[in-house]
Amino acid sequence: MVAAKTAMDSAYDCGHVVEIEQEPRHHLVIENEFVRAFAVEIAPHDRTLCHRHPQDYLLYVASGAEIVSAAQGEEPKRLNYSDGECELSAAGLVHVVENLSDKPFRNIVVELSPRARELRCGASPRLIVAEGNEVQLLKETRITRLFDAARAAIFSVEIEPGAELEIAGPAIVSAPYGNALDPNAVAHVEVKQNPVSDLGWISPGQVGSVWCCWKDAGKAVVFQLGRPTDGEGVAMLKERWAEGG
Repeated sequence: MVAAKTAMDSAYDCGHVVEIEQEPRHHLVIENEFVRAFAVEIAPHDRTLCHRHPQDYLLYVASGAEIVSAAQGEEPKRLNYSDGECELSAAGLVHVVENLSDKPFRNIVVELSPRARELRCGASPRLIVAEGNEVQLLKETRITRLFDAARAAIFSVEIEPGAELEIAGPAIVSAPYGNALDPNAVAHVEVKQNPVSDLGWISPGQVGSVWCCWKDAGKAVVFQLGRPTDGEGVAMLKERWAEGG
């Protein structure tokens, strides 16, 4: 005898599963051999289709909310996400997400392909400012390391007008707080614009720059990908972290 489904089970049915790029609230913005990056927004009291996360992925929460995450074959879970929260999740999750809050649940998802394991990280992001004919590192840093793992780090950066953010690739820079990544105000950054969040890709070996051309200070989020190559690389990173955040 098959037990009847509860109302909760029926509400989050995963009988039909779509791939993440086919889920309409997940906007695929960047795709290459190393990553796929999605700008995600779930409206208040809306829910996603049941969708699959086929690869390991990084999550940055730009606008937190109380949600239900109903994974296939499991009891639905109520979760509270705060602004700025970060995660690295394993491949294979199949779930429905419902936003229980009265505000949008907005986040950036960076999916890591198998080739992402080949990546080696560069120096940490830093802020500089031109004074006369000299370029100086901003001593009062506005870079916050939010998340650190063997394969990636996530930074929050406040950029004052006139300052320049340098980002060593491979990396993704996002603007989920209403500041557009103006393609005319970047160097070595492939900018893809999206209503939820503009995203930019900095290739391995490149150093990208983002200039703050906004009237007020802006906020960016940087996903820096890869791992140090050796002990010398680790020492270099520690030195740059001490200088620039």
